[in-house]
Amino acid sequence: MILAADIGGTKSWLSLCEWDAKVKGAKPVYEALYASADFDDFTSLLQHFLQAAELEANHVIDTMCLALPGVINNGRCRLTNLDWALDREALQSTFTIPTVLFVNDFQAAAIGTKSLKADDFICLNAAAVDKKAITVVTGAGTGLGMAWMDSTQASQQLFSTEGGHCDFAPTTVEQMSLLRFLLEQYEHVSYERILSGAGLVQLYRFYQPDHKQTTQEINALARQGNAEANAAIRLFVAIYAAYIGNLALLYKPAGGIYIAGGIAKHILPWMQEKAFINHYLHKGRMRHLAENTAVFLVTNNRLGLEGAILLAQIEMEGRRL
Repeated sequence: MILAADIGGTKSWLSLCEWDAKVKGAKPVYEALYASADFDDFTSLLQHFLQAAELEANHVIDTMCLALPGVINNGRCRLTNLDWALDREALQSTFTIPTVLFVNDFQAAAIGTKSLKADDFICLNAAAVDKKAITVVTGAGTGLGMAWMDSTQASQQLFSTEGGHCDFAPTTVEQMSLLRFLLEQYEHVSYERILSGAGLVQLYRFYQPDHKQTTQEINALARQGNAEANAAIRLFVAIYAAYIGNLALLYKPAGGIYIAGGIAKHILPWMQEKAFINHYLHKGRMRHLAENTAVFLVTNNRLGLEGAILLAQIEMEGRRL
């Protein structure tokens, strides 16, 4: 049995799978999606899930792979946007699981791109894709994650980063005003301060200082034609596009850039506008590098979970990526 999970600051998705060595595949047995804030820690969430799954005594979990939004160090991880701390050895002992894997959530998303089908993503910038090259996955949700996968060698390698916490670099006079607005509240203004659910709320407050709407309310207002909500989302998209263009220059990912995270799907009409590509390509003399890098928006919200399942399978098979 395999247990895989994509843990998020807002939601956590767990899947119990039966691994078949003959076909080298994992069949889901029980899955559940939870609001992370409903649990004090991961241990209580896992206990609840296993009880709900009614796991039979003869079905023990052999491998558990957790995709986690945070820095993993020596088998420990404190989540960035959720007050949970996980310890791999403690989980092995408490739940009697021989193998427990911790992986950054966007590392899981990166390998999860291997499972995508044609209707799981939308192409925002068409360019040739080399499957034996570097691939980048990023995404705004509760936070802003980013990882990259190197497929240039015989075995693939996954690399986690904290690229979402890089300094925000304004590119227009309006964005300079936004930076000053945010510096009044934060000592350090990263891209995540803007490209996240909380960030979108801040952008709305930039235009409407006396109001604090939720991301869902801002989206609804924008779709109803509210000028300030529309401006907030358009500014969000402009900064998102420039950030993704920076990744094209930094990594030269001939395997493409995949945009994951929950927000992009919810603001899809704005992401598909010409303005997104214009801001993405606005790289001066290096415009051609951005032009020649494919950009995809992932609409399948199972990306991280599928990646965690795949990594657990690879561990069970005893093979390399």
